[in-house]
Amino acid sequence: MEMKKDFVQLVEVTKTYHQGPIPVVALDRVNLKISRNEFLAITGKSGCGKSTLINMIGGLDSPDKGKVLIDGEDLSGMDDRRLTLFRRNRVGIIFQFFSNVEFRRPE
Repeated sequence: MEMKKDFVQLVEVTKTYHQGPIPVVALDRVNLKISRNEFLAITGKSGCGKSTLINMIGGLDSPDKGKVLIDGEDLSGMDDRRLTLFRRNRVGIIFQFFSNVEFRRPE
């Protein structure tokens, strides 16, 4: 029997934002494993860290502490160019307010 390989792995991921001088912890030592071909629904109240978690997995944001590994590769070790290629070639994200964005072709 073939063992499932963890495709997405978050290890002790912490992310804190600041509202002025007040720290707001969005993720606090999160550990998560998602296997290849596994489906996952992320639910919760507004402000509980769902978007922050998705942004970490998609390489749009980086943790203050911890590691985000995609297919065994640590995103924190990637420079901007490699992150751009990673997002272009490996990740698909549909933003919550995508329909509000207006695209224009260059003239």
